[in-house]
Amino acid sequence: MFGKVIVLIMSILSHLLIYNFIRISLVYKNKQEVDQILTYLNKYLTTTYYAPPANHSAYNSILVKPEFDYCKRSDLYKFYHPDVIMTDTYTFREAKGVIKEALRSSYYDCIPKMYHKLQNTQSFSKHVLPEQLTLPFTYYDQLIHKFKVGQASLCLFQKYNHLPSRHVLSHKDNLMNNQYKYIDSLREKGVDQECINNATFIPKTYRLFQKQDCKEFFDYLNSNEYQDKIAEEGPQFITKVGLEVHRGRGIKVLFPEETKKLQETYKNGKRCGVDHSLLVAQQYIGNPMLYNNHKIEFRIYWVLASTYPIIAYAYDKTLIRRCIAPFDKFSLNKEAHVCNTAIVKSTLKQRGSDLDMDDENADESELFIDWKLDYLQDLLLKQGKIKDKNWLQNYLYPTVDRMIIHAIKSVEGQITRDSRLAEFFAADFIMTDDLKIHIMEINYNPQTLKTTLAREKQHTKMTQDMIDIQNAYLRSKYLRFKKIIIKILAKMKKDKRSLDQVITPKIIEEINEAYKDKLDQGIKLKDDNLFRLIMDENLPGTKQYKDLIQTKCL
Repeated sequence: MFGKVIVLIMSILSHLLIYNFIRISLVYKNKQEVDQILTYLNKYLTTTYYAPPANHSAYNSILVKPEFDYCKRSDLYKFYHPDVIMTDTYTFREAKGVIKEALRSSYYDCIPKMYHKLQNTQSFSKHVLPEQLTLPFTYYDQLIHKFKVGQASLCLFQKYNHLPSRHVLSHKDNLMNNQYKYIDSLREKGVDQECINNATFIPKTYRLFQKQDCKEFFDYLNSNEYQDKIAEEGPQFITKVGLEVHRGRGIKVLFPEETKKLQETYKNGKRCGVDHSLLVAQQYIGNPMLYNNHKIEFRIYWVLASTYPIIAYAYDKTLIRRCIAPFDKFSLNKEAHVCNTAIVKSTLKQRGSDLDMDDENADESELFIDWKLDYLQDLLLKQGKIKDKNWLQNYLYPTVDRMIIHAIKSVEGQITRDSRLAEFFAADFIMTDDLKIHIMEINYNPQTLKTTLAREKQHTKMTQDMIDIQNAYLRSKYLRFKKIIIKILAKMKKDKRSLDQVITPKIIEEINEAYKDKLDQGIKLKDDNLFRLIMDENLPGTKQYKDLIQTKCL
């Protein structure tokens, strides 16, 4: 009896093994050839489009072990399991916060125990990247600096939320420097003053690390004209540190004491060209728009959805925040001049306030104005500052979008062009009481806090809309490449030729075209997605820029 049971079990196992072999053979038909094609594509596309080499530093904030056959396995798996891309979303994030919670609540968190390693005290890796991973959405850009792109990360069938050259927009010295070079290039091309004015997106700025700018600034600082202006109008400049210093750190309003210290540091301009600190002095906007006697700023969130070609979207909902202290242009309190979450937190702490800004239940409605810009339009209509009931659509959005477009164009030659890359930015704007608009700075990885319930909901929806954009472009590209792979495979089989013999210049041209991000194959964004397209190099002529830049200005 026992022997019959053993025979039965062995028979069942044998049939299961045969069934599993047949199933795998059917699912992974032509596996060897497809693997060969995908390996070729990852190597060719990475070599052609992704220039920066991996930085094999010891620091690995996500504790993921690089595997150099990862892309080979991941892309092959997705080729034979299209639902992984076309239906599902597999992601992960190491940093805590609203974005991580939004990803976990709406998509598959494929590394659920991931966390951010604060100290570089742990050298071993705890995780590996899952083959199903489609949209890694990390806080830090480890996957492009620690990993070999095209082998261990950023595979053909993935879309990443970072790009290595983001600093050309987010570092204040770079932002100002690129603005000046951009304006100079337009002047050299002979464009008129109207074009120059429209392309100018930041206030007058002196780069103190640049000798000529530095000398001009200190000459002006020592002039009678400057002394008369500060006596009549208050502070004229703020200084900012150029590198990755955000959240109010490194900003100084040039009150008399701060001005004196700066003059001593630079010896009234004698150290210009010697002191190369990445410091900039920017014109202070002394007539800001006020809300209940407080200075306000507004933040526009936007994404570079792709860099090959450049495609950008801006978010319709806007964070409007006010300074914690009432505005007085002669006030020596930094809190009256700089509207910033970090400064608000510091001020509350100094005052011994019971308000905990990290408590999601705290009532902070007096500090953060969760307006849509429609409400700003209504306020200006009531104040009689505008008469156009479509002012938002006719003036504010076009002005904001055009400034972001020009900021992108000022660095377009410095951006890594690769359709696997994207980046999440926020541009901080200030509007004057006569309704002029300036970009104050651009940040990547902008904070998404729970300062109010409305703001938490907004950031959750914004995260979902960003994922919708990434999914749409990845899915379109996946379908394009699936057709190409099947075409190459058919040629190899029919003509009995090797891959090298099948890859002709015409096929290369098709590969390059398929690698360009675009929405096709019947893929589109969800109807309730609140991001609006502001730039798409796929479109012809001025339509690339929503007709916000005239032909004569290009």
